[in-house]
Amino acid sequence: MNGSIGMNSDSISEAVEAAARHLVAVRRVGDSSFVSLPMYYPDGSSVTVRVRRCEGGVSVSDAGFAYEEVADIGAGRSFGRVAGNLSKLADVEVLGHVIRVHAPMEELERAIYDVASTSWRVADEIFRRAEEVDEDTVAEELRSRLVKVFGAAKLREDHKVVGASTNQWEVSAILDTRGAATVFQAVPNHAVSIYRASTAFRDIADLPNPPKLVAVVRNKVELGPKLTLLSQNARVIELEQSDEEFERAAA
Repeated sequence: MNGSIGMNSDSISEAVEAAARHLVAVRRVGDSSFVSLPMYYPDGSSVTVRVRRCEGGVSVSDAGFAYEEVADIGAGRSFGRVAGNLSKLADVEVLGHVIRVHAPMEELERAIYDVASTSWRVADEIFRRAEEVDEDTVAEELRSRLVKVFGAAKLREDHKVVGASTNQWEVSAILDTRGAATVFQAVPNHAVSIYRASTAFRDIADLPNPPKLVAVVRNKVELGPKLTLLSQNARVIELEQSDEEFERAAA
């Protein structure tokens, strides 16, 4: 015996219950209770619903938080259409910028889940579409820039690279110079795009003879701490930097 005391089943149960209590937070404001759940919008904030008593039961809404989330990236006009489609799947309604449902008290738990999950899905769907459009736009600008700096003949028509994991990655452009290849990837300032690019760079960097890896962004400062994720395995340059900077990246 080493004298250590293992955790017994009672202490495990207590630890689980304590952790569960911290996963869900409730605060009271006037006649409303705001419930924050272990679900997160694209900006990292918790999905929160507002619960109020109403005739015949309770009113549960997302208090317009999903709309505020997408409006911050200029995609507020997409909210009505996307929310309208997704709300039908959970049998909730969209009133203006709010996702809500009225339910009897005994169905409160289900109502909270339905509104929260719909609010999260709406924000996630709109952000995902915005990321795809933004990435395509940056990629097109990047390819035009590479043609200007290096000439079209040095750009491969194929945009796919197989990483060390044997996973095939779609990249923005592959440049051939002096017998070596350089992979350029356009990366908009969206968390999902940054994480996807950093994962691809890490996998490609693990190849026995990897190509040079270059992440092209609009503004390094705007990336904040996420810049570190990209710079671990790739050189990071800005789209509007000089031709010489692009040449150095591929050298």
